[in-house]
This record gives sequence, structure tokens and C-alpha cells, in this order.
Amino acid sequence: MGRIGLVVQILVLALVVGLRLWVRQDWVGSALLALGWILGNLLAELDHVSYVIVCNPQELTCQRVRHEILETRNLRNAWGILQSTKGERTRLPIHNILTAVVVAVLGLWVVSSVGSVLASGVVVGLGVRLFSEFLSGPRENWFWLFAREFGMGEIRVVGGVWGLLLAISLVGLVR
Repeated sequence: MGRIGLVVQILVLALVVGLRLWVRQDWVGSALLALGWILGNLLAELDHVSYVIVCNPQELTCQRVRHEILETRNLRNAWGILQSTKGERTRLPIHNILTAVVVAVLGLWVVSSVGSVLASGVVVGLGVRLFSEFLSGPRENWFWLFAREFGMGEIRVVGGVWGLLLAISLVGLVR
């Protein structure tokens, strides 16, 4: 995620928490929401780690990261390698449109019925993170699970529905 995506994430989080504090004056719930949001963002980062360790261990980058983690125990270098080579990984287990839509629907359900602010923060934070990466990168890479090519019209429709579900979840967090 680039700096613009990070700024957008922080602005959306600040807006939701600020509105929640203004409407409900719930400091503990807002803090739990922010904590959940951070955990949701970490889940998106763990996607890269799982890809390196489990999904595609034969790639050179994956071998370098595993060497740094397992043999030299240098987590800082491993993290640096992961960050500098993010663009190489296009078939991530969480960064795909199927997971994104499931997270969006799950976000709606968690926000509207579960009642856990922490869980709502995790799901919506992950959803916002994935959506910001969808908007800022090549959208075609998100459809790698499917055997056919998707046209730009179809990608826009799916992205629009995803954005709408996410917006409804964000409004539900403020209520």
C-alpha cells in the first residue's frame, strides 16, 4: 500500500471514529474500533507473509525471506524484502475479489448484528484496506481466481457494489 492509500485509510478511520465520538460519545468503543481497524490492516499484511511461507515457496523472493526469518533470524531484513517486492506478488490468498466481496458482506453482517465494536473494526478495517488497494493498483489482478477474463465494465460493477457495501458498513459503525 502506498502513502496515498495509507493517508486515505487514516482519514477514513479518523472520520469514522470522530463521528462515532460526536454521535455516541463512546470513548472505549471508539478505541476498540480503532484497535480492530489496525488488526484488520495487519491481516492484509499477513497475506504477503502467508504467500511467501506457504503459497509459493519456490520463488526467489520467498526463499530470501524464509532465509532471513529461519536462518539469520533477521525479521527487519525479511520485512524490508517483503515491502520492496510487494508488486511481484499478484496471486495473494486474501487480495482477490472473492475474498473482498465476502469481507464486504461479512462487514455488513458484523456491523449490523454482532454488536462487537472490535470485530466490526477488524472486518471493516480489512475491507477498507483491500478496497483502497483495489482502487490504487491494477484491478485485473484481483480476478485471478476465475478462469475467464473480466471486462472493464464488469470490474467497475463489482467494484461499485463492493464500495457500496463498504460505505453502508462505515455508516453502520457510526450509528
